[in-house]
Formats: sequence, structure tokens, C-alpha cells
Amino acid sequence: MLFDPLKTDMTKKLFYLLIALSTSATGFAEDTIVFKNGDVLTGTILKQDAEHVYFKSGSFGSVGLNTSDITEIRIETPTLGEVAVPVDAIAAPEPTNSTPVAVAAPAPTASVLPPQQDPQQPTEKSKWSGQAGMAVAIRNSNTLRRTGDTTVEQDQQFESYRVYGNVDWDGEKNDLKWDWTYRYSSTDLRKDDDYFNVTQNYQHDFTQQYYASAKTMYQRDFRRGIQSEHLQTAELGINWFDQPTVRLSTSLGGGYHQYDRIQGNYSDAQGKFIIDESFRWQVINSLSLFQKYTHLGDFEKYHFVFTSGLENKLMRDVFLRLEYRLDRDTEVNYNDSAYYDKALLTSVLYKF
Repeated sequence: MLFDPLKTDMTKKLFYLLIALSTSATGFAEDTIVFKNGDVLTGTILKQDAEHVYFKSGSFGSVGLNTSDITEIRIETPTLGEVAVPVDAIAAPEPTNSTPVAVAAPAPTASVLPPQQDPQQPTEKSKWSGQAGMAVAIRNSNTLRRTGDTTVEQDQQFESYRVYGNVDWDGEKNDLKWDWTYRYSSTDLRKDDDYFNVTQNYQHDFTQQYYASAKTMYQRDFRRGIQSEHLQTAELGINWFDQPTVRLSTSLGGGYHQYDRIQGNYSDAQGKFIIDESFRWQVINSLSLFQKYTHLGDFEKYHFVFTSGLENKLMRDVFLRLEYRLDRDTEVNYNDSAYYDKALLTSVLYKF
């Protein structure tokens, strides 16, 4: 049975709501970075010096930007509103004392203080960031059940509920990220608490373009018939694009994969090939597109997860996320029928 998520009334309402919200104004003042190539990035300026501007964006988190790539910075002030600050004024060396320096604005008599004027604002770029979200999913999946020597496959369309999040520590050359996901399905034929995943990702940057990564994962997935699953990988990757508004990366490697199945007390452990790909594009200030793909195994026995969707900013640090997810595992195979799961997820996401 093909799954068309837009056939359901609930999905149509969620889709139209997202489009409406993406065209509405948020009403929150934000700083704006204008790059020489025409790209525009909005968020909050954390700190600046002669060579860098440290910036927090809702789409990409906390990033360091080179002043040589910036043509203009627009700062929101209580009295003057939005003021354009020339990049040469931002890039000027800071004085030895800690007193903020007034930067001349385009208005004849106006001046604006740099972003450090707020004593509550961090003076250093934070190494910590993360997000937390709650999602409702419309899913179409095959459920494989065995009664004695008979195996029955049943297609099922139902709703499930998901909570997820991550915490990210970003150093100069090293990055650590912890992800977790829990999914609950009240109509699941196997179990109610059918999915749990926790993953640690480590990345070391050799240069701005090349990096190495390692992944440690544990999960259980009762719809795939897996009681427990462990994965340890090592990969080499490349950043094809690493711009403020567009990012594309891929990595290849190998890993050790071990899992225990619920039925038949069956276990398997072997080395496997893995490929990861990630893409993100900030289309406009309040709207971003994303896509991810993970492939574990070879071309015959494999498990892949593909996700694609968009994020729309509702207000500062709060986003509405619409995501399509396709999960397929050919190792869950009874009578030549592989496991599949298709889902349309709508979630509210908070980034910090």
C-alpha cells in the first residue's frame, strides 16, 4: 500500500498551517549579518573582535564568522530601531579597556553601541547548544508477526508520538553531540513503548573542509523486532559547502554492528559499511530546508533512514518543523518481505 500523507484531513491542516506561519512576521527584533555574496543571516551577535563576529542563528546554532566576508551588520536598538553598521567599524581593533565604543550610524546625529551593551548577554561564544522537541507522526508501516510456523505481514496506518532532542559541545577542533529519541505508539501491535535511541557523535576537524567522526549508538525498536541494537563506527568526511546559509557534508566509513531480535532469540554481530550525508539550506530568514541520509550495510542487506523537511521560525528560538521520514531494513526479512516505515512528522522545536 502506497502512503500518501496528504490524503488525510489532519495532514492537510498541518501543511496549510505551516505555509501560513512561514509568511507571517514574528515581531521579535534580531541582528542581521549581510555577506559580500548577498547572503543574509539573522540571529543574535554574541561577541565581536577585529577578525571575527560570533553569532547565534536559529538555523545553525552558534557560529564564528570572518569579518572579511561581511559587508554590513544591522543592529536593533531601542531608540533608533534598526541601524546599519559598516563592517570597517565592526572590524576596528577593540580598545584595551572594557568600555564599549560608540559606532557612528548613518543618521547625522545618531550613534549605536556595539552588541556588548547588554550586561546580561554572554561576552564569550558559548560552547554549548542544543534543542528539544515534541512531534506527532502519521505513519504507514508493515508489522511482521509470527504465530507458530506461520508469519503474517500486516500493513498499518496509525499515529505515534515522539519526543527528541540533543546537546552539542563545540570546541575549536573537536565536537561532541548527544542525541536521544523516544517514540510511543498507542496502536502498535507489538508494544506501546516501541522505540528508544541514544547516540553519541564525536567529530574532529583536520581543516575547515575535512574531518573524522565516530558514532556510538544504542537503540531498541520493537516494530523491527529488535530487543537491543549496538553500533560503533569510524568515518572520514568532507564539507562540500560550509557557508552561513548552505551546508552539505558526506562521510564514509565502517563499523561494528550487533543486535538481538525478539523472535527466536536470534543475535547477529558483524562489521558493516556506513555512509552519512547531511544538507541544510536557509532559504529565507525564517525558513530552512534540511535533508539527511544514513545507509548501514551493503546493497543487499542494509538499513537506511532518509529524512527531508523544513523548519519555520515561529518566534525567537521556537520553530515549527515538518518532516518526511522513510525507514527501510532488509535484514528484518520474513518470506522475502523487508521492513518499511513511512512517516510524516509535525513538531514544535525549541533551540538553545
